[in-house]
Amino acid sequence: MNTTTSTNQRLVTVLLVLLIIFAALLLIGTIGGFLLSGGMMMGGGMMGMNGQTMNDMMSACSQMMRDFQRP
Repeated sequence: MNTTTSTNQRLVTVLLVLLIIFAALLLIGTIGGFLLSGGMMMGGGMMGMNGQTMNDMMSACSQMMRDFQRP
């Protein structure tokens, strides 16, 4: 009887530690993504792309959305 109780406690402890680790990774990823996107907006481009490339990408995306909405 004592072994199942200690086994259950060990399992709960391991699962709790994993939950804390995953929550920390999620928080770090969220903060990192926010800072990265904020840095890209303040930098004036995406990872070294110049303005013309960004304009081309935006116009291609808007054209695809227009084509998709046509019946």
